[in-house]
Amino acid sequence: MFYLAYLKAELLRRWGKTAIITFGLAIASAIIITIISTSQGLSASQEQVLNPLENVGTDIMVTRSVETEKMGDLDETTRTELMSENRISTDLSKLGKAGESFSLDTFLAGTMLTFASEETKKLTSDLAKEYATGLILNVTHQEGKIPEITAEFQTGPETFQVPDVAPLTDAERAAVDAARQKAMADLQAKGIDPNSDEGRKAVRDAETAAMPERFKNRQFTAPSRTFRQTLDAPETDIKTESYTIAGVDTTKKAIGLILPSQITEGSYFSGNNQVIINLSYAQKKGLKVGSSITLNTTLDSEKVTKKLTIVGIVDPKLYTNTADIYVPLSDLQTIADKAGRINIILIKAPDASSVEETSSKVAGLFAGVNVTDSNDTASQVTGSLVSAASLMNRFIGLVSIIVILASFIIISLITVFSVNKRTQEIGTLKAIGWKNPSIIRQIFLENLVIGIFGAILGVGLGLAAIVLLNQYDITFTANVASSNTGQDFMPFMRRFAESGNDTPTAANLKLDIPFDYLILLLGAAVAILGSVVAGALAAFKASRMKPQEALRQL
Repeated sequence: MFYLAYLKAELLRRWGKTAIITFGLAIASAIIITIISTSQGLSASQEQVLNPLENVGTDIMVTRSVETEKMGDLDETTRTELMSENRISTDLSKLGKAGESFSLDTFLAGTMLTFASEETKKLTSDLAKEYATGLILNVTHQEGKIPEITAEFQTGPETFQVPDVAPLTDAERAAVDAARQKAMADLQAKGIDPNSDEGRKAVRDAETAAMPERFKNRQFTAPSRTFRQTLDAPETDIKTESYTIAGVDTTKKAIGLILPSQITEGSYFSGNNQVIINLSYAQKKGLKVGSSITLNTTLDSEKVTKKLTIVGIVDPKLYTNTADIYVPLSDLQTIADKAGRINIILIKAPDASSVEETSSKVAGLFAGVNVTDSNDTASQVTGSLVSAASLMNRFIGLVSIIVILASFIIISLITVFSVNKRTQEIGTLKAIGWKNPSIIRQIFLENLVIGIFGAILGVGLGLAAIVLLNQYDITFTANVASSNTGQDFMPFMRRFAESGNDTPTAANLKLDIPFDYLILLLGAAVAILGSVVAGALAAFKASRMKPQEALRQL
């Protein structure tokens, strides 16, 4: 048809205008696609941190955490329990002989006090659709050589003098015998057997009385003397470091401290004596799947050693209660001497709309617990991620409107200006018989085709921008107020351990901008709508031209 051939000729003949308008619409479309896609990526990352409980399939977290700033307000029972669960007692004499190497791991609850796992029987089906338990502990690791501790005492030479006593004379011996005989005769006269206890004592007293003065004993007490020596501290190479360990309820796969889907390398637990390590801890210590970790402790004064094999590396998503290493719950309860004890419960509410109500009911079931849900975790998050997401959410609408209006105005002006330059052409077409509908259709179709080209190019540019931004590995930091294994308690323990961090947990999240077909269609629609608006204005302008105007300009 003629108008289609004419349409093609006009677009090619005026290629400069076609290229400018097409590129302008494409830029507007690409900006809209990039802004909205980036906003979605930020929102998705923010949701991971604002509601970390959802990342591990749960809605509510129950702990018995204690704030160290409020220790003075604790009752005596809780204070005693807190100190008992964080007592470090290292008896080197039970770890070997002096000079031998030793390794010892002490498990501390920190400010997350433990409670009996039987407490979970209170969670009925109307309160918990599903739940998982866990045990998170601080580990103080000590290793080195057992020092030798000696004390040396020295006293001066002492001289003892004993007098040289002359033996009994015959007369003195006869006197002693006479005294013995007399005593025996007196006893017999009284009817007392001289060989009885009473008789022998009487005979002995008579003999002693008859002995010469030089044979009698004299009693004296030597003065007491105290020996005291100050011992220097023993030379030792004992090194101390701390890390965190968590016992995972391996019977649950959809809820727990870590999930199988969060394993980045290796596999999830498939038996006992296995360990999964945190990705950051693996990088710090140079550990990998197949390596082993050995735990050494004392139970009932007996040395206990447990060798664990690393079966997986995990990138945990429960940012407020992460650990360096994860083991099956039963293994940790055994090695830490905490049989039947836990200090965290993760609960999945029966219904998403009943989380707040369930939280209140759960808080009333357990004495002295802290119940945390998504509202609590959201209020504890700060950092560049939150700032960027807040800024994007605040200005995304305004920026999008400005971009759309600016592009529409510029494209419309260019299009109308182009129509003005075609006055002679349009007037001539009317003079040879073209009606206004034909003129409007021609101008409108030209702009619609340009809009389609702009939409296609805009989608391509938008996709390229998303790929480029994802390639740059843009990361944001989210600081989560830490309730992590009671690290706040560790300043009290620094006399025993070198570490102890009470700073917030920092989560570094990579910005992942998604490809969303609806957003791509929206960007394309912006380009097409811009061309339609500009085409409508240009067509209206062209329809008002008169053939006489064109003829006057010949």
